[in-house]
Amino acid sequence: MKVGFIGLGSMGLPMAQRLRSAGHELTLYARRPASLEPFTGPDVAVAATPALLGARVEAVGICVFDAAGVEEVLFGPDGIAATAAPGTVVLVHSTVSPAQIRAIAERAAGHGLRVLDAPVSGGAPRALTRELTVMIGGDAAALADVTGLLAAFSNQVVHLGDVGAASQAKLINNTLLAAQIVLADEAMTAGRSLGLDLEGLATVLLTSSSSGVGSGVRLRAGSLAAVADSPAGPTLAKDVTLMAEVLASAPGRDLVEVAQRLVTAIRGHRDPK
Repeated sequence: MKVGFIGLGSMGLPMAQRLRSAGHELTLYARRPASLEPFTGPDVAVAATPALLGARVEAVGICVFDAAGVEEVLFGPDGIAATAAPGTVVLVHSTVSPAQIRAIAERAAGHGLRVLDAPVSGGAPRALTRELTVMIGGDAAALADVTGLLAAFSNQVVHLGDVGAASQAKLINNTLLAAQIVLADEAMTAGRSLGLDLEGLATVLLTSSSSGVGSGVRLRAGSLAAVADSPAGPTLAKDVTLMAEVLASAPGRDLVEVAQRLVTAIRGHRDPK
């Protein structure tokens, strides 16, 4: 398949590498030339603008940080929407709010583009082993057209409904992850107050029934401050904040309130004033 990819960060890079390994005809765009260094060779094309990329592909994956970045590469000057052929499938792998992705999909439809709400979960190592979970919101026919593409980096594609549903699921997932990090921190605080050996307690929690991805993040980091200072910090803060906006006063707010303790730590660490 003729595939474009934009957003070669910690998550997008291995996804694009898997697309290359799977034999798709790959075209990339990146604002920073250094992002393209892993793709030297004649089997990958590089476009100077998103528009030039859009003119070459049948589908494009976008894995930038936020909705503003998605809108820029789609609708900005030299954006994909100006040149992509009608029917082109746009997979938005970025984590955005349901309202944002619906607005993007509606605007893209005016250009004849088919947007799939397609956030991913699992981390870079699982992308390289084709074990990502991909959440999909959008038209089933559009999904069918890119099933082979998604198989390059995923073994779990879940169609959740219309555009926006996948973003809701991703925000719930990431908010739960943040809450688990906070609860693991509380578990260590409890151990400290009881005078336990904290290194031993961490080993127990990492290898017992309470173990999980979120608790592992906190326990391996050593402190909540270390998690706040990690590359995952800004992303988790963004996603929990979006989840708080989505839920407002609806049931489920308890999850957000626990997770927001991590957001407070992240913001306090990065802006001590």
